[in-house]
Amino acid sequence: MFKETKRLTATDTLIGQGTIFEGSIQTEANLRIEGEFHGDITSQSEIIIGEYGVAKAEIKCLNLTIAGQLHGDVTVTGRLIITPSGQLIGNAIVQSIIVQEGANFNGECKMISATNKVSTADVESINKNLENKAENRKAKQAG
Repeated sequence: MFKETKRLTATDTLIGQGTIFEGSIQTEANLRIEGEFHGDITSQSEIIIGEYGVAKAEIKCLNLTIAGQLHGDVTVTGRLIITPSGQLIGNAIVQSIIVQEGANFNGECKMISATNKVSTADVESINKNLENKAENRKAKQAG
């Protein structure tokens, strides 16, 4: 009489053009940002910031493709791709990175190996070190 309960699968999420979203997102599904996002994102899948997308966020995910603008630090356990129209203003912790010709990456990058899993404490320590280096560099530039 009743059908077997089916397990729900993750659905892709879209923040469309003309939409502004503020807050935190935690997802197992893919996420595409074509509008504007402010906050934190944690994803076990892929995040794509489209050509017209703007994110002011700290992002932790499996794979990240930036074709729009991202202002914030990222931790990517897979591959980070910055396309020719993409801009990353922030620090990155990645397993692998592709910065295509014409892309803009203004920050520091720390690469991790696939065999070395990074703990939350390690990520926080690396981010703190990158922040301290950036503050020291700004202080030297200021005089």
